[in-house]
Amino acid sequence: MAWETARLHAYELGTLVRERIPYEELVPLSRASGRTLARDVTALQGIPHYASSAMDGWAVAGSGPWTIQPRAAQDDPHAASDTLGDHQARAILTGGALPHGCTAVVRSEAASEYDGVLSAPEPRWGADIRPAEREAKAGDVLLAAGTVLTPPRLAVIAASGRDDVHAVISPRVGLVLSGREVVTSGVPLPGQVRDSFSEFLPPVLTAWGAAEATPFVQRIGDDLASTLRAIETTDAQIILSTGGTGHSDHDFLRKAAEDLGARILVPSVAMRPGHPAFLAQLPDDRVIVGLPGNPLAAFMAALTILQPLLDGVLARSFTEPRQIRVGERFTALPGRVRLVPAGLSTEDTAGNSHHELRVISREHTGPAMLRGLGDADGVMVIPPEGTEPGDSVRWLELPW
Repeated sequence: MAWETARLHAYELGTLVRERIPYEELVPLSRASGRTLARDVTALQGIPHYASSAMDGWAVAGSGPWTIQPRAAQDDPHAASDTLGDHQARAILTGGALPHGCTAVVRSEAASEYDGVLSAPEPRWGADIRPAEREAKAGDVLLAAGTVLTPPRLAVIAASGRDDVHAVISPRVGLVLSGREVVTSGVPLPGQVRDSFSEFLPPVLTAWGAAEATPFVQRIGDDLASTLRAIETTDAQIILSTGGTGHSDHDFLRKAAEDLGARILVPSVAMRPGHPAFLAQLPDDRVIVGLPGNPLAAFMAALTILQPLLDGVLARSFTEPRQIRVGERFTALPGRVRLVPAGLSTEDTAGNSHHELRVISREHTGPAMLRGLGDADGVMVIPPEGTEPGDSVRWLELPW
């Protein structure tokens, strides 16, 4: 299947899965980072909800000189203090609420005080005042449903007076890692392979909005019985498997899916690396995402199938990759796109200033390698016809 079609099929399946699982839950802000909003968030109060000083100094009313009005010793220096009359001043700290009647703030370094009288160059009206509701008014929509919550967005929600949000329930994803040759610690012997997926995939899944199934990680051998058992015993709504996606006598994931009555939506993808990946839906609506066993190939397949699938489940919009210019030539690979880890450069041979791409360490971008991906800023999608320097290609963002 064409790469573009596979992405779209995965997203459309995700939207169908979304209709079959509970949609939203109330989540405290402390646990909402990375979650997707199920409802619009409106401001409970204005941001900021009071006018305040932008500087340490003096709140003044009218023209100077000003008679200094003392604060009671027990007063909070940030709290509002009743009213200033014309030609009066009161000390104030940055962020402090302005007294009624304040027309400007005089910075402390610009003023002099003598015998209870403050003198300074005449400030302009409203100088160093942060007006109330400058960012938002009470009732304004701060963030729309479908928005992914980031730390700055959570801060805006908190500033409006909210303690929690309605978030889309994250789909439970379980990992099925196959291979008798895989070891989980220490230095592998010849013929053995150190497990990298269990360190790599969980944070990627979290960044893409998934939740952990029970059990989250299952390690199985290369046989049909253990593959079937792993699929049947997890409560995962999305089963993500690595390895066993081929058609040899030692690949059992496709056979297990067929034995369980799965409908194959993406049989394989016209891409390199990662073409043996597949996507299937079980009769009970659970989804199997089969990734190749090689690490880089598995991640490229996850970018192609798993990320759009999760976007669909999480009610996020389907987004086309942005276009960016490539900095070198790639030969044609008829019938297949290539996904290549790449770095961003801001120079070209003509001396112009625009973004281009360069491949990170060609020798470290093979299907079984991860060093090139570790150094990359993103992934470029090379079309089957290849590229010349200056051509536009699609650019995929990394989840870290």
